[in-house]
Amino acid sequence: MSEYPRDEFDDVPEDGARQGAHRGHNPNARAGSRGKFLVILVTGVLALVLGAVAFVNAPRTAQEALALPAAAVAVSPD
Repeated sequence: MSEYPRDEFDDVPEDGARQGAHRGHNPNARAGSRGKFLVILVTGVLALVLGAVAFVNAPRTAQEALALPAAAVAVSPD
C-alpha cells in the first residue's frame, strides 16, 4: 500500500452508486452542438464571402491611381 495520509476520498465506498462527473453518462451533453456548429460554420462562410466581395469591389487607393500612366487616367474630351 501507499504511504500517503488518509483523506476524504479514502472514505468513499468502492461499490457505491455515485460516479464521478467525468464517468457518468449524460445523454444531453451534446444536445445542440450540431446546431451551434452549423451556425458558426455558416457565419464564417458568410464573413469570408463578404470579405471577398468587399476586396474585389474596393475602389483603388490614391497611390495606385498616381502610379498609373497619364494616358490611362486622362478622359477624352468627346
